[in-house]
Amino acid sequence: MQIKAPITSDSPLWDRLMGNYTFACIMVSAQIDVTGLINAGFDTCEKLSNKLQLSRKGMELFVLVLRHLGYISLENNQLRNTDLAKQFLNKNSPYYWGEVLLDPFGIYNVNHLDKKILTSLKLEYELECKGHSVTDMWQHDEMDNDSAAAFTHLMHSQGFASAVSAVQHGAFNDVSTLLDAGAGSGTIALAFCDAYPKRKALLFDLAPVCITAKEYIARFNKEEQIGIVKGDFFKHDWPKGCDGICLSNVLHDWKPDTCSELLGKAFTALPSGGSIFIHDMLFDETSLTPGLFSFHLFMNHGSQLFSATELSQLLENAGFRNPLQHQALGYFAVISATKP
Repeated sequence: MQIKAPITSDSPLWDRLMGNYTFACIMVSAQIDVTGLINAGFDTCEKLSNKLQLSRKGMELFVLVLRHLGYISLENNQLRNTDLAKQFLNKNSPYYWGEVLLDPFGIYNVNHLDKKILTSLKLEYELECKGHSVTDMWQHDEMDNDSAAAFTHLMHSQGFASAVSAVQHGAFNDVSTLLDAGAGSGTIALAFCDAYPKRKALLFDLAPVCITAKEYIARFNKEEQIGIVKGDFFKHDWPKGCDGICLSNVLHDWKPDTCSELLGKAFTALPSGGSIFIHDMLFDETSLTPGLFSFHLFMNHGSQLFSATELSQLLENAGFRNPLQHQALGYFAVISATKP
């Protein structure tokens, strides 16, 4: 079967998904009285985080969301309350929304996201599955088959449209054999092999994930093109013999030091002249949804989205050269680089 690229962007779905956090952020703003603190002279993220004894990085992302929502502006590197905040988030205003935003009866509590935001700002974050940290389960190969299947299906739904678009926009034109590392369902490999029927791909992921990946390979009739290598990309050597390696929606789950470790392993596995590809949503301070998604990642994993510049720097630090940005879909792009 031929996989056709979507004719519309999936950005509206991402907007609504990340939109779950917007009201919760306003609720938290009222709970910790950001408006009052700014009025009192705590007009930088550093001052706010020190006053509240909360994470500086988390506060920067939190304030960025409030700026996008129109409650805070930045003037001469100082935070200012907008007219919207002055009228509706100021405790002394007759129009103060505190009784709604503080929500004493839990009417507007969207899945307890406000508590999750506060917890993450205290650097006590973790997405849990069956009472265990998801990050730890992935990193220590402790994910059971059912949980791995559920997460793999979820990530496939979120990532496949952009993967197909990235491939069909030509990001992988010069690759003969592609290693999809941390592949999940193999969104990139499936799209790659559909676009290039005579080329091959390998999926490299934990054994429980590979069970579900095999189902996707069969669904798209790619058994002749796509092979599977079971392994832990932290502990095991990466498969060699591929002239391209892709990390699709992988680096955003990990802190920069861990990302550097993974990129170093990719560098070792590639031959001279081989290429690395990072497929992900790009962080952009001027766009709300990437900012919200980065805060979401911080809350769940203590991680973040990277900008194109940050990814290029990580790649160059790992030894790669000539980073380039390629079009994908919506908020997503591919950053490629070459091993000398």
